Amino acid sequence: MPRKLLVAIEISDTRLVQAIQEKLGEIPNLETNQWFDSAAEKGPLAVKGSPDIIILDDPTDGPTIFNRLKPIRQNFPRAEVFVVSSNQFPQHIVEVMKAGVAEFLVSPINDKVLNNAVEEVRLKLAAGGQISRGSIYSFISSKGGIGSTVLAVNTACALAGNKDVRVALFDMSFQSGDATVLLDLYPQTTMSDIVRNYHRLDGSFLLAAMTKHASGLEFMAAPNNPEEYDAIKAEHIAKVLSLACKIYDYVVVDCTSMSINDSNIEIFKNSEITFLVTDMSVPSIRNCARLLNLMKKLGIDETHIEIAINRYIKGGTLSLNDIEKNLGKKAFWMFPNDFKGVVSSINKGEPLSMGHSGTPLAKNICQFVEKLQSPESSRAFRGIRGVFGKAI
Repeated sequence: MPRKLLVAIEISDTRLVQAIQEKLGEIPNLETNQWFDSAAEKGPLAVKGSPDIIILDDPTDGPTIFNRLKPIRQNFPRAEVFVVSSNQFPQHIVEVMKAGVAEFLVSPINDKVLNNAVEEVRLKLAAGGQISRGSIYSFISSKGGIGSTVLAVNTACALAGNKDVRVALFDMSFQSGDATVLLDLYPQTTMSDIVRNYHRLDGSFLLAAMTKHASGLEFMAAPNNPEEYDAIKAEHIAKVLSLACKIYDYVVVDCTSMSINDSNIEIFKNSEITFLVTDMSVPSIRNCARLLNLMKKLGIDETHIEIAINRYIKGGTLSLNDIEKNLGKKAFWMFPNDFKGVVSSINKGEPLSMGHSGTPLAKNICQFVEKLQSPESSRAFRGIRGVFGKAI
């Protein structure tokens, strides 16, 4: 998981400090410290930690912002400096920016402007390798109708349950785009809009294009119209994912079922893990084996491909051993058959983690997410327990 951004606030107005802290508190993976008595000007020995961002005020009385900026820039050369000011004269803003300020924030501060400014710093640090990139998990089913979208959507929602992280869900199952229905969202922006404005695409643009869901995740929908699908190329997806994993701690992608095209290949190449989703039927397992072999032929590292069995039933016609033997690979996870819970969730447009947390699949997905976040602590457990509670 990317480390937290450290933001230092050196402002004399306690109400303004409180307002800024409240706004920053809405941004995941960020920690704030308040500095007193011109600590920034005194240098690193006078403060705790090495901030990524320093926020200063610009009062009309006392030392000018320019007198403060010089020692701060010398003491913390890697930190980006934001200045909060009620002085909106253009010449003053220009002079402050020339002095090395990254962002001039007019008081009262606009939430969106502050959020975008912080995320631009995060993007810059990620691009320079100073903070780690987020993890991308993609889901592709071996045939239509076996629940890959349900798993992708609910995995993203479960990840977003941790309010200290930022989670994005991208619906790149362009033929169906069902994630919108499962989330009961009506996005104003889709992947088609990203493509039409590709020349403008940067971190701020992507953030503004995402739709916020009540679970906490941020969502990018598939195009609304089928004729728009062909315009989305691998290069578009590559840039979107590159930006996303610099902004978000976790990126979940729902892929078009049983499809190996340039777009999906780009997703697979960027994914920490691609989950091949199959159920326990012979056609699905057969297609899963074919898909796995094709991905390996195309150069996708097998260590980044995992098998997920959906609608797992103990004592079925095919055993887990039979399935793994046919695939030539052990299953990473088994999701239980929870028809009632899933249908209720879909029909209500309500993710399992929000209104159906007591259902078998909801509990299972929470355990799945725990394994993604801490693979070493639960390596043996794969979602189902056998006799005496032993992991299968």
